[in-house]
Amino acid sequence: MTASDPQLQALRALHAVTKRVHASLDLTQTLDAVANGVVEAAGFGLAALNLAEDNGDYTTVAVAGSDDLRRALLGMRGSAENWRELFRRSERWGSLYFVDHRFGAPESLYVWVPDIAPSDDPDMWHPLDCLFAPLMAPSGEWLGVLSVDLPEGGRRPDPQQQEILAFFAEHAAIAIQHARLHSQLERSQAEAEYAATHDNLTGLANRALLKSRIDALPALAVPQVGVLVIDLDGFKKVNDAAGHEAGDEVLRIVAERLQHHLRADDLLARTGGDEFVAVLVGDDLTTTISETAQRLRETIAEPICGSTGVHRIGASVGYAIGGAGEDFSRLVATADTEMYKEKRRSKAPAW
Repeated sequence: MTASDPQLQALRALHAVTKRVHASLDLTQTLDAVANGVVEAAGFGLAALNLAEDNGDYTTVAVAGSDDLRRALLGMRGSAENWRELFRRSERWGSLYFVDHRFGAPESLYVWVPDIAPSDDPDMWHPLDCLFAPLMAPSGEWLGVLSVDLPEGGRRPDPQQQEILAFFAEHAAIAIQHARLHSQLERSQAEAEYAATHDNLTGLANRALLKSRIDALPALAVPQVGVLVIDLDGFKKVNDAAGHEAGDEVLRIVAERLQHHLRADDLLARTGGDEFVAVLVGDDLTTTISETAQRLRETIAEPICGSTGVHRIGASVGYAIGGAGEDFSRLVATADTEMYKEKRRSKAPAW
């Protein structure tokens, strides 16, 4: 076997793709390598990888052969109906599907037809001939299709070409499975991390995220840190009169209103049933934090109209300002004391 032997070239190309499949989780790059490997090793002028979508359609995500073919075919979508009809009209070549133009596949089923002259020789490749390799998951699910065209020499592919094509299809399916599993794992990890640091009702930060942000403040070297403690007034009446579903809806709407009146870099956390803590940083927060507290009182006092009815509540807000390296628990305690003072004042009888 010499260095120029087609079988050796095919093995080298397949080995390169195998290494990429097992070393990379970048699906686009891996499928590009598969398509290029088919062109170089299996002897086709065109190889295209089509990924299955949820609705059964297929989108061309990798194309090898020429820049013109890549521009023409990349991103093209083929309907599930057209693909089903093409496979219905095909004959099996082992694991491959071949559509013979002589059996009347209408040109309307094709998304692209090569500009080559047809021949009466049955062994020659016709522009309406098609050869496909399904990309199958171990479960039998169709992940996509590897399609080829323009075989070298203009003749129908021989058994060796067909075998190489089938090998590359297997590796393309492995690459898709790897990428999917990696994406699922990343999503699961992201969801777990989010659930561990956010309140599941309002989506705000929870105590864990609040603590981690506070622990990081000294390293930021910010001049001042402001803390607001917000406690809802009249919330228990909502739960008692309209039920916990109404209470949950009120909390979600309140969280959205509070977030809307805070700056993008401010942190808002839900720390209890109807208690929230906001953390602000800046150069001179005296005016900012006072104005913010007033806006929060006003926005919560507005009627809350939701699917469970119209509800009216209020809020008591206390705040404190200190340095970034200051004991945060002391700031919270000071803000909490101010909040309760305000709550008592709001309940005091008017004389």
